[in-house]
Parts: sequence; C-alpha cells; structure tokens
Amino acid sequence: MSIRPVLLAPSGPHGVAAYARALAEEVRTLDARIRVTDDPDATDPGTPMHVHVTERLWGPSPEEATERLTVLARRHPLTVTLHDVPQASDGERNRPRRRAFYAAVTRAAHAVAVNSAHERALLAEEGVWDGDVEVLPLPVPAAPVGSRPRPDGTVGVLGYFYPGKGHDEALAAAVAAGVDRLTILGRASDGHAADLDAFVRRAAATGVAVEVTGWLDDAEMAARARAVSVPVIAHQHVSASASLTSWIGWGRRPVAVRNRYVDEMAALRPGTLLPVELPALSALVRAAAEDPDATWHGIHPVPVGPADVARAYLAWWARVPAPGAAEPGAAEPGAAAPAPAAAPAPAAAPALECPRHADAPHPDTACPGHSTPQDAAWVVGNRWDLVAGREPEPPRVSVIVTHYDQPAELARTLAALARQDHLADRLEIVVADDGSPETPVVPDGVRLVRQDDRGFRVSAARNLGVAASTGDVLCFLDADTTPEPGYVRALTRLPALLPEAVTVGRRRHADLTGLGPDVPVAEAGPERELPEPAWLREEYARTENLLRADDRAYRFVIGAVSACSRRLFEELGGFDESFTAYGGEDWEWAHRAWQAGAVLAHVPEAVAWHDGPDWSGRDVDRVREGNRQTLRLASDIPVAGSSGRGLLPAMPDLVVHLAGEHSEAAVFVCVDAVLAAFPRATVVLDAPPPAAAFDADPRVRSGAVPDARVIWRLDRPVLLDGVDTFAERLAALGQTEEGRLRVRAADGTAVGTAVARRARRRADRWGAEVGFTTGEIVASGLHVLRDEPHLEAWVGGWGGLDRFV
Repeated sequence: MSIRPVLLAPSGPHGVAAYARALAEEVRTLDARIRVTDDPDATDPGTPMHVHVTERLWGPSPEEATERLTVLARRHPLTVTLHDVPQASDGERNRPRRRAFYAAVTRAAHAVAVNSAHERALLAEEGVWDGDVEVLPLPVPAAPVGSRPRPDGTVGVLGYFYPGKGHDEALAAAVAAGVDRLTILGRASDGHAADLDAFVRRAAATGVAVEVTGWLDDAEMAARARAVSVPVIAHQHVSASASLTSWIGWGRRPVAVRNRYVDEMAALRPGTLLPVELPALSALVRAAAEDPDATWHGIHPVPVGPADVARAYLAWWARVPAPGAAEPGAAEPGAAAPAPAAAPAPAAAPALECPRHADAPHPDTACPGHSTPQDAAWVVGNRWDLVAGREPEPPRVSVIVTHYDQPAELARTLAALARQDHLADRLEIVVADDGSPETPVVPDGVRLVRQDDRGFRVSAARNLGVAASTGDVLCFLDADTTPEPGYVRALTRLPALLPEAVTVGRRRHADLTGLGPDVPVAEAGPERELPEPAWLREEYARTENLLRADDRAYRFVIGAVSACSRRLFEELGGFDESFTAYGGEDWEWAHRAWQAGAVLAHVPEAVAWHDGPDWSGRDVDRVREGNRQTLRLASDIPVAGSSGRGLLPAMPDLVVHLAGEHSEAAVFVCVDAVLAAFPRATVVLDAPPPAAAFDADPRVRSGAVPDARVIWRLDRPVLLDGVDTFAERLAALGQTEEGRLRVRAADGTAVGTAVARRARRRADRWGAEVGFTTGEIVASGLHVLRDEPHLEAWVGGWGGLDRFV
C-alpha cells in the first residue's frame, strides 16, 4: 500500500460523520492495520490521514472550516472524500463561500475523492477543482429485510425536509395520481420548521394529508419506509444521496426523477430504480400506487455494498503515491495548485486501462475504441479488488450444466436457474450430458447436448457444452449443485469486467433428497445443511477470497461452481479431455489459467448447494483417491508443494537462457553454478553445449527456449554464490504484482531480466507489458565471470573469487 492513512471518524449525529464511522468499521474489517481516531490532534504529525469533508462538519461557517482543515493539512498528508459539493441550488449568497471552502480543501489535500462521477463533474463546472478525483460510490447498506409489509397507501419521501428536496414535486404527483396521503420520513432540517408547517398546510389545501414521522431509529425508519406504497425521490439538485441508497437497501425500487446523478446510480445498480422524467412523474406514481410490487427490486445482495466500498478505498490508497519531501498540506487557500506529479509507470496505472490507448487511458470500464469492456480491462497482478464499485452491463452468460443420470437433481438445478435475477434474455442454459442411460428431460429454451458413455468424462462434457453455447461469459455447474437466485449475476460480474478473471463461488452442502424443484434452495439448504470443508473456508479467509493468490491457489477453484470469459476459455483450449476419472480436471485447468495470467477470485455471495456431503464425507478410500489425483497432477503442475521434491517435472519451473557466445570455460562455470543453485532448472544455450561434461545432463540443452514458470535471460556468464534472497524473488515472481525482475550483479552490472510466464502471457494478450510491475535486484551473491575463469580451481573447490571474476 502506498499509504495507509489513519481514518478520522468523528462523533456526533451528522450524516457524514455517521458514514465516516461506518466506513471506518468496514475498512478495519478488511485491514486490521488501519487505525481509526475521532481526534485529529491525537495522531503524530506527518502521518497520512483520511477525512470526510462538508463544511458544516468542520466549522460553523465555511471560513472557519477552511482554517481548521488547512491547519490539519499542514500536520498530515490528507486524503479527502468531499460530500455536498457546491452547485446552483446553494443560492448565490452561500455558493461563492462554499466554492472557496472546497477549493481550499482540494488544493491542500494529497488526494481527492467524491461519491459520484456527477460530483466530479460539479467540481469542474463550479471552478473548484479540475485535478485528479477518485469516484468511490456511496454503498447500499446491507439492511436486514423480512417479508414485504402491506402497503400503507401513501407516497413517501425520505430524509430531512428543506426547500428543494422534492417534497413539492412529490405532492403535485400525488394530487395528479389521486393519492391523498403523503409521508415525510424524517423531520425538518435545522432552520426549516416554518417551511415544513407551510408545506403541510399547502398539502391540506389540495386534499392531501401529510404525516411527518419525526426522528426514527434505524429499525423504525426501515419499517416505515418499507410500508409506504410509493417511494419517491424528486430533488433535482443533488450531489450524492444517502436516501437513495437507503431506499435500495430496504429492498425498495423508488420512483426517481431523472438527473445526472440518478442516471449514474441506475447504471451502477441496474433494476433498483424507476427513473422518470419530471413531467411523467405523476403517471408513474399512479401506476406504482396501483401496482406496489413494481417498487420492490428483489435484488440481493445489491451491487456495491459496504464491503465493496471499503475495498475500493483500500485499492485507492494503494495507488495514491506516498507523500514526497514537500509537505502536501503547505499550500494556503488561494495559493497556486501544485504541479502535476510525473506520470506513473504502466503498472501503477488506473485500475482499468487500455494498452492500445496508453497515451490516453480511459477512466471507465470500457474503452470507447473497442466493442466491449472485455477488450479494454486489465488489473495489476491479481488485484481484482481494483474494480470494486464498478458494474458491467449484464453480460451474455452461458451456464454449462454437466449431468449424468441425475434427473431429479437436474430438474431442481434447472428450475433454480430459471429463477436467477440475471436478465433472462441474456442468460442461456446448456445441459451437457455425459452419456446417461436415458435422455435427460429439459424445459423449452434449454439446449441439450450429449456424448457417448465412455466413463467419467466431465472435461469432455464441459467442452462439448461450451462448443454449443454462445455467451460471452461461461458459468459451470454440475447437475447436483443448485444455485441461489443471485448466483449467476454475482459469479459473472468479474469475468464481464476482466476477461482474465476466473471466479469460484461458494459451494455449500445439504441433504436435498426429495426436495422438489419448486422449493427455493436458499430456504431449504440451511435447514438441511451438511458440514462445509473447513480447509477450504480457512484458505478463502487466509487469502482474502483469493486476492492473495499464489501458484498453488488452483486448489481452491472448484469446477462445479466456477466462471470465466469465453475469450480466456478458448485461449486456454478448454478442459484437458485426457482426464477420464473423478477429480483433478478443474485443478489442472485452474493452474493452466493462473499461469496464463488469470485473475483468481472467490465470490462468497455466489452460493450453490451441492446435494450430499463434501468429498471428505463420502464413503471412499480418501488416501487412495487422494494419491491417485496427486500422481495425475504431479507432472502437470511443476510448482513447489505440488510436484515431487527431486524428480524433474515434464515442464521446467525455471529456465535460465544464457544468450550469446562465450568461452567454454565461462559457460561451464556458469551452467554448473546455476544448476548447483537451482537443481531443477533447465539451462538453454544459444550454441550447442561446448563440453562433453554436459552431454549426460538432460537439464542442459541448446536451441529453442521452452516455456517455464520463470525464464531468466542471462546476457553474460555469471557465478552464483549465496543467492537465497535472489532465489526468493524468483520464486515469488508472478505470484505477486511483480512479474519482471531486472537482475544486477554485486558490482551493479546488469546481467539480464527474469520474466514470469504470467507476465509474458499478459503481454502477449494485450500487446503491451501491462498487468505486472517490473522490479530490480542487486544480488550480492551473483558475480560476472571473467572470459577465462580458472576451471581447476572451480571443480576442485579452491581459490578465491579473483580466480573466476
């Protein structure tokens, strides 16, 4: 992380303060190293700090708030989230003062964020700030919901009452729609009690009775908001709206008068709003009053929740450059803005960037020069969290259901797929039957493909299903693994954003014997639940849902609950059809995907229920079966912990390519030293091996450089002596965000570059060296060899370095 700020979470009832506290709690859940304070003076000067900013939170006037924040910025490099940014509805008396306050804050801050692209545009339009601004949306709270209450017959408006909040528009729509009751969920904003009284009298004159609930605690507010017949959002001048996210969090789909912010939120969370132009508001209110079910969205979990936003903040702070020597907070209000920082290296680029337009990266998911987001999106390393808060257009999904002689289980799974909340016209179901005795029965609209029964051939069945499908994202299920309603949407989000993503859902276990296809598995599963594999749950926790994946993370990808883009699947060549016994085919495929640069992610909210216990709970000889799978995979997966300890794997883990022509003595010492340090490496020479001593060693060859997890090109012969740190960096290459390593000898001489297969495959895929950082190491135990090192001293093990270097 470039910075790890202390989070200022002030006390008090202000909505921004409450949000700061809630966000701090979510961030701390993800990273316990983050500190939180409610006292800005309790932190040592120079420590980065994150603060949430609206002038009323920082002082009784914009001028006093400006003074307090700029003083704080002199003590701490500040990252700030701006709320309630200036706009025309502020009125000409307050607007210039608010502009001055926000301009001073942005100049003094080290980095700036807002809650919407709309607010980012407002900052520029109001002349406040036109520098870099991160967009981190407000989350939809994960409020507990129960059954839908009976509609109370009212139009409801949520939040403090003040002129311009949309109450007048809601009242006019209620009158035109024939609704005679309106509920204000909240109280008058400070200083606006008289305005509220006047509004109630105006409403009564039109025949509409107004109920003002006053302040309600969270549970009471949720209950009342869920009871109104028609929730309405009608304020036209808005920066970001907590009332909008609250409605959605309670399960409601409010009627929302269109503006730039409402349109942005409707795109971010499809299906959760009923956008309408103001002239048509009354017609939509009338329709909603007649059909209140239309004002419920039924999406769970709603995209971009509290944990998503917390991850987005952590990802942002990871990209914020560490403070330089100059104090970022030293600028006084009115001072010139600092010069822009130098452009970052490609690896520190925005979360999504197009290498084909590297001179003008696009801030949005999709590149305007390409047809789909899949043509433009990549992230550094395995950092799928960098796209937290971004939502794709619902992708065209093909669900491949593999099946063998399980008609009841298949019927249950197909019925559950028909209940998915993914758009029906963008969802395709293909059943791939592995030679069942009887032809499976599938509903209209479900495609069935079959292969002959020649044993357990799930790999071939999956490939057959993919070949018969048309979707851009592929989602794999087994017939006995039944998904909950949000499964497809949740599991396919990342592959729709990142074509290199491979996602795995949460496979829970239950005894579903006798459960009919019409019974929702989300309700029946917990009642019949069987133990979930503890080792798998622990590994997902340890790796932060595979965010910290490594070369052995393929073991946590379960093929029966996985998804990827068609582009990646076809590039990999599908599943290995030489697997003709139970188990292992998904691990081999996942390892191959990882080595090709895939981004692995566990999606715990994508839940599917397997009918029956985990493998460890079945009546099988687990040691024998485990050994069979281990032997099958040992040669295919040549990484430490997966293959043998001394046997050479079919594909080398490390290839050292000694390029160019050199003396026979120097080549001999270099090759011997490399293989002494890395016994399982393969050394490739540009010319045929010059000494008979190499003839009997299969690890030394000439000609084409074979593929390997890491290829280290050596530009000159070297001697390796005590290279533990260097070996650790090579072993980690491609497993972290570092994919390339420039290597220097102890005297600083450049001797070549090591590149991980994951970085090479990313570069081939995108046509540019993107997706991984490039590191450098001065290896203290690595020395450049002289042209004629003393061979007798080398093989005899005597003599100092001066005989060789």
